[in-house]
Amino acid sequence: MRSSSIPTVSGPTRLRLPDLLRITDQAADAVLRGRYNHLLPSGDIPTQERRFTRLHSDDEVDVWLISWVPDHATELHDHGGSLGALTLLSGALDEFRWDGNRLRRRRLDAGDQAGFPLGWVHDVTWAPAEQAPALSVHAYSPPLTAMSYYEVTEHNTLRRVRTGLADAPAGHMTSRINEKLHVARARLRRLHAREVPAAVRRGAVLLDIRPESQRETEGAVPGALVIERNVLEWRCDPTSEARLPQAVDDDVEWVVLCSQGYTSSLAAASLRDLGLHRATDVVGGYRSMAEAGVLEQLNAALLRSVWYPRHQHGEED
Repeated sequence: MRSSSIPTVSGPTRLRLPDLLRITDQAADAVLRGRYNHLLPSGDIPTQERRFTRLHSDDEVDVWLISWVPDHATELHDHGGSLGALTLLSGALDEFRWDGNRLRRRRLDAGDQAGFPLGWVHDVTWAPAEQAPALSVHAYSPPLTAMSYYEVTEHNTLRRVRTGLADAPAGHMTSRINEKLHVARARLRRLHAREVPAAVRRGAVLLDIRPESQRETEGAVPGALVIERNVLEWRCDPTSEARLPQAVDDDVEWVVLCSQGYTSSLAAASLRDLGLHRATDVVGGYRSMAEAGVLEQLNAALLRSVWYPRHQHGEED
């Protein structure tokens, strides 16, 4: 991939812009090889609206696949306290960057890369090209949490018009549910996939709240208790008559698992509202565990768990 001249400015992360460029390059190659086909929509890429697909997420970096369509700009924006980078897989984009005095345009074609240091303010739009649609992979570190939007005044200065929480790149409106998700996750010490077997060994109880259709499609999780989301609080509350045998007190470490780590965050926060102060969830959910290859480790971890006898006898209620 071709990268432009980019300053190696560091930010509130151990990753630097060259690291993000490498991450987007590797992710772009994985997309082209079909590794993420299960995350992509069936059929053609939408041509009437931009589409955002999160390819990877952890505490350090978010990676997104974005499709671009005509007449849909992102508005002038920054990336809050995050560094950013992109690799363009196909098509072309125009970037309009504020240089302190005016907007400067540059064209990005398939194979190009770009990095965005702290304080970078730009707008990105689809550009006409023989190869369509325009697809790009973006990485942000730390993951996006807030973004500001700007306008150029009549005096040729930059004015900030709004700032808001962000759970996706610019051009994707922050919804109330995303704000709720952001607040919920701020309360949790979330586990990465590779941390889950160790958590099970020390006695954590893994709760699989995926609906049956997802479990059938994706596969089972060894040692996990399958609990429907609509009864989760009743099963985990130690004062409930419908509690699980494992719900002995407020100190149980409940680890909630869904498909991609969204519903599980809200569910874990709900358990915390009940006073279950060690409740948490898994970053990226089942898919991150499958990708990390840790599912097969869970059976061995379960043998050493303090809850092993109860799992063996299927005491799930």
